[in-house]
Amino acid sequence: MKTKKEQSVDINPILEQNNLTLVETGFFRNKKTISLVENKKKERFILKTGGIETHQIKLMQTAKEIESELCFKVPGIIKKGAGWILMEEISGKFLNDYYDCQSNRAVEISKKISDDYQKVLAEFLKGESAGNLLEDGKKWLFSRLCMWSGPIIEAGFIDFRQVEKLEKEFETAIKQKDEKFFGWFHGNIIGDHIKIANDGNLYLLDLHIVPRAGKNYYDFLRALDFMFLKSEDNQKIFKAIPRWTKEYLSDEDWEEVKLVFAFRNIGTLGWDALFHKVEYTHGNMEEKKQLMLKFIKREY
Repeated sequence: MKTKKEQSVDINPILEQNNLTLVETGFFRNKKTISLVENKKKERFILKTGGIETHQIKLMQTAKEIESELCFKVPGIIKKGAGWILMEEISGKFLNDYYDCQSNRAVEISKKISDDYQKVLAEFLKGESAGNLLEDGKKWLFSRLCMWSGPIIEAGFIDFRQVEKLEKEFETAIKQKDEKFFGWFHGNIIGDHIKIANDGNLYLLDLHIVPRAGKNYYDFLRALDFMFLKSEDNQKIFKAIPRWTKEYLSDEDWEEVKLVFAFRNIGTLGWDALFHKVEYTHGNMEEKKQLMLKFIKREY
């Protein structure tokens, strides 16, 4: 099973050319492509030297242009070059720091940002093409369903017939809705991509445009599955997620939402918990795995 290799450019020439000094790296999920740097005046910035998506800079510029219409801001780009971006540092706390102590507020913020990000994408798509929504969406959905479910099957949590059932349900949904089953999204409007600055402003980081299943609501479900992964109190969040989903997605088809959320939990269980054994989770992990299975089997 192949994993995506972290690509980066040599940081030293960038530091030298811009009179910058490296302060710290690896502080975000141990990624060596994101660094804290400072200039001669001791002003600090974030230097990203890899994992820069094709449309990322344009999306950040678009968000800046319509900032007055949004509930969030994005870091300002100080300078950019081939394979790197130097951005302002945002001092504050990540949203996932509030998952357990202010869970309702965290969910409300996630929904507001998810909704407003659609304004950024709509503005961006006026002048740019991001690809074929239907074909690219289907390709990503079914490839990830296969890849993410592998570790779950190997661990004996589910069998292949359950994955086949999900696959057929997705095929039926796509037949019924065609391109309208998919939408363009950020893909990671989650707790460590949202910062609440010291001045109270919300900042969204690492802007992307990706095709995903679940038109109108994928980014919100992604926020919820990451919240469950990071929360200390498994039972509290497990019981709250259906309530939040019905409250914030009342206009959506409930069975379809549960189907897409089952897929999302195949990702967090299979890819994050079992395959990568991510270290940033909180709470009892064995209990968390069993509850993610309930989301996958839609037993709630």
